Amino acid sequence: MPPPEVEELKSRALKIHKLADDVEKLANVVHTEAGRMEWSGPLTDRVRGEIRTWKTRCGNAAELLREEADRLNSQARDMLKP
Repeated sequence: MPPPEVEELKSRALKIHKLADDVEKLANVVHTEAGRMEWSGPLTDRVRGEIRTWKTRCGNAAELLREEADRLNSQARDMLKP
């Protein structure tokens, strides 16, 4: 059985990875729904642009979270090496 420190790192990595998935999923849902809507008005282009920007930022944040999760997993593996 791995040491508790290793299990803790793996647990944190899993939680961070799930958070990244949730962040990305949320942004994708909003972007998809906004694309399906048939709406127009003076602010339509601005709002759609802001949604695209938000989706991009969420994607970037999700990628950084995944990198952190990978780093924690790597650290856990390194702790198991003799």
